[in-house]
Amino acid sequence: MKIESFITKEQVVYTKSTEKQLVIKELLNRLEELKKIDDAGRFYAQIMHRESLENTGIGRGLAIPHIRTDSVKELVSIFGISREGIEYHSLDNMPVRYLLLNIVPTEMGTKYLYLVGMMSWIFTDEARKKDMDGAKTKVQAFSALKKNAELYFTTLTDKSSQKMTTSHGLGGIPLYNLDLLVRLDRLNHLVDEGETSDKIMNKIEELRKIVDRKSLAYYEKMRKKNLSPFAILEKKSCSGCHMDLAPYYLAKIKESKDIAVCNHCGRFLIVI
Repeated sequence: MKIESFITKEQVVYTKSTEKQLVIKELLNRLEELKKIDDAGRFYAQIMHRESLENTGIGRGLAIPHIRTDSVKELVSIFGISREGIEYHSLDNMPVRYLLLNIVPTEMGTKYLYLVGMMSWIFTDEARKKDMDGAKTKVQAFSALKKNAELYFTTLTDKSSQKMTTSHGLGGIPLYNLDLLVRLDRLNHLVDEGETSDKIMNKIEELRKIVDRKSLAYYEKMRKKNLSPFAILEKKSCSGCHMDLAPYYLAKIKESKDIAVCNHCGRFLIVI
């Protein structure tokens, strides 16, 4: 999946401000200029309220400010870069240089989860993050994003690299299946919306063949219940059911590199 599916060159911005609030306002004003949103001020108030409830600086120089709203039907994203760094009170107490701002439809789709998963994958690896840190212009930054997005997609669909994965997560489900399932779910939603081309159906069948049987069965069970199978772990709570996870379970998740599910609603948890 190409980065242009989420962010275009025009949606990569080097910010002028060095204060969190002003940077977020800059990014929203840019989205309004691009006619992606209709009222930057209204969305600013909503995002800052969200930030007051929970800081979205997830560490390693990355923050993901976001809101969910009925005001948009499709995911709206913008990627901001600060040359000097912003004091954001992140989880690791490091300044933020990169902000992925998202306005997400209330019915949070897998497109957003895929994007968040990809960005987390980039910024948790020093070599991949180095590409971003080395960019000096908007064109270079977009090229680094594009390169990593293509690499991420290749990693998800590379059967040989998956066969080399031996770690198993909670419940015995291999970690790589989470990304595969997110992509499968996105394709299934396209079918639900009436897309039945041979290309899409073939991609679905290809993914079904390489996903672990246990996780695939669990995913399909969640689909039959009409539940979104995925949620994001936001500090200590599940974004799907909004329940706090028990401290001992949180510790297990954070110590493990394996897949996790919410022990309240059963959704697959994407840890950022």
